[in-house]
Order: sequence, then C-alpha cells, then structure tokens
Amino acid sequence: MSRPATPSRAPSSPSKLVSPSKKKPAIPKADLRPSLDAFWNPEVVNEWNEKHSPVKTLVSPKKQKWRDDIDKMMEGVALDDESDDSDAQAPSPTTSPRKKPTKATSSRSPVKKLVLDSASPDVKAIRAERKTFLTEREAMASSFLAELDQTICAGRIQHLSAPTGGIHLIWSNTLRSTAGRANWRRETIRLRTGPAPTDFTTAIRHHCSIELAVKVIDTPERLYNVLAHEFCHLTTFMISDVRNNPHGAEFKSWGRKASEAFGHRGVQVTTKHSYAIEYKFVWECVGCGYVFKRHSKSVDTERHSCGKCKGRLVQIKPVPRGGKGAGEGKGKSEYQVFVKEHFARVKKGLVEGGRDAGMGRVMEAVAGEYREMKAGKGAVGDAGVGGERELEDALEGLKI
Repeated sequence: MSRPATPSRAPSSPSKLVSPSKKKPAIPKADLRPSLDAFWNPEVVNEWNEKHSPVKTLVSPKKQKWRDDIDKMMEGVALDDESDDSDAQAPSPTTSPRKKPTKATSSRSPVKKLVLDSASPDVKAIRAERKTFLTEREAMASSFLAELDQTICAGRIQHLSAPTGGIHLIWSNTLRSTAGRANWRRETIRLRTGPAPTDFTTAIRHHCSIELAVKVIDTPERLYNVLAHEFCHLTTFMISDVRNNPHGAEFKSWGRKASEAFGHRGVQVTTKHSYAIEYKFVWECVGCGYVFKRHSKSVDTERHSCGKCKGRLVQIKPVPRGGKGAGEGKGKSEYQVFVKEHFARVKKGLVEGGRDAGMGRVMEAVAGEYREMKAGKGAVGDAGVGGERELEDALEGLKI
C-alpha cells in the first residue's frame, strides 16, 4: 500500500494577473555601495529618486486648467494696473475689508446695513398685509361668496338656502389638516293647509354652511380658492343632486366655471388643497430626524418620545431660551416639587375636615405650608450660624 503524498504545484499560467504591489519597482536600485560616501549623502539619493521616479500630477487636470485661467486673468489685471498711473499711486489699505468697523464709524458693516434696509420694507409690507387680511377676511369672504353665487349659478344657492338663513360662514380653529369643509343637509317638512288630514304640502329646506380654517387660510388668494372649492361642493349637492361622488364630473364642471370666471383673482379649483400649513411649534427626533408639528405646545419631551425609533425629541421651533431643546433647560423649581409631593395629602385633609377642597383652596393651603417650611429652614440656618460664631469667639479666647 503506497503512502499518500502531496501533489506537486501546478505550473503558473502565463495569463495570470499580477498584483500591482508585486510588480518590479519603478525606481531602479542605485549602484551605491555602503562603503562609498555617496550612499550616505542624501543629496545624491534624492537626485537619483527624482531622476528615475515617474512624474506625478499634483492636481487634477480640471483644477489645473482652472488655475491656469486664473493666472492668465491675474496677469491681464496686473498689466492693466501697471499701465494705469492713478491706481499705481493710490496707497494700499492699512486694514482688511473683512474686519468689523469700530464703534466710532458704524455699528455694523455697510453691506449688511444695505441688505437689512432693503429687506425691511418687504417684511413690514408682509406684516401689514397679514394684519389687514385678519381684520377684513370676514367681509371679503361674504362678498366673494355672493359674487360666486350670482356669477356661477345665478343666485340659486342663496335662494334655496334662504328659508334657513342662507349660507353660513364659520371660521374654525379646529380645522388644522384641511383648508375648508362644506356641510349640507336636506330637511323635508310637512305644512298643513286645511283641517283634513290630507290637507298638507311638502317643503324642502336646505341647511348649508362652509367652514374655513383659521390656521391655514392666511392670504386672500387662499381664501378665494377655498371658498370657490367648497361652493362647488354645495352646487354639486343642491343643484346637480349628486351626493355619492363629491369630486366627480359634476364637481369638475362647476370648478371649470369658477376658474374661468375668477381666474384674474388667482382662483383655480382643483380636487385637493395643497397648501403648506404654518405650524407654531415643531419638534425633531434626535435619532431618526422625524419632525412633529403642532399648533399648540402639546408635546412634553419628558413623557413623549418618537413613535418610530423611540428617540428623544428636541424643540426646534421656536427655539427655547438658551438655544436648548425642550426638556434640556432648567428643571422644576423647589416650589413645583413641593406642590407635586404635598398636593394630594393637603386635598385629602381638607375633604376629611369638611372644608372646601377646590383648586384654589388646595393651592392656598400648600403655599402656606411651603412658606412655613422655608421660614423654618431660615430659622435653623440662622441658629446654626450664630452657634458657629459663638464657638469661634470662645476658641479665640483660649490660649495654649
């Protein structure tokens, strides 16, 4: 029985790729022996390396071309400067133009001052327009609604809703995700006309209203577009008698009429609103970056966290004082901690004693206990300080 042996290595393939690191060095070895002084001379070695090393480009071709263009441009500027005698005689500035001016000259840079002065009229104008819109939006809405009714359907909506008071405009603070809403309800009533049971007539009353979002509608253009959109819903319900397809062919037909009639005011009736809602408070997750927007400060960073990654939330709008996120600033005061600890006990004691246990009475009792506690701490502190002083005086009188 023959013993197994390791097979011989296969011959190397002529087409086998060679690693770049295993190639022959680019710089040939210098024929310098250790016994020669040239071997220890750095100038000789550096000259040999510079002679045989491959030439490397310091920068990319695009950047080099850009530098060449700059050099040519600067040469042209230099020639122009040399030819101009007035510029050559002008003294060079002693200070950098980027440095801030002194208080004697100006409190801010002329460039910044020019930018602020040019931008301030626009900001003032925008604020004035918003303020004017807030005071006149109800009159504008009523006037435009009457124009819509007369222009599009010859006043039929107002005529049908007259027995119930016409179209009611409601400015709502609860609509925060939509710009407006059209409400319509039809009521069938019987009106008796004689003594017989069959002496009656049937009448139909239309109850309709349009809700407008205070948080979303902040410009006249938005007001006109939202009113036109919701009015087309009412015409679809009351005139076209279509209730199961609010954005169907009938709605689009009424929308085209409104867009053509009031296109000069920027009215373009579409099936959906795409307005960017301005939120007063914004929080951001430090983990995934998801943003939570609210109209009120309803997010508590100590109790709430991100619903996606459970990360911590930081308030970014408006930025809290000190530049810190909500929950990162100053903690609760000593009085707040005292109220939280003793509120339930004080309220229970008032209830058991048969006294008024309202919120005001409980807070009054808790505040009284807090004042007594602070007064007791002050008395103890003063006594401790007096005892220390007496002990120091006694020790000063002792002599060893």
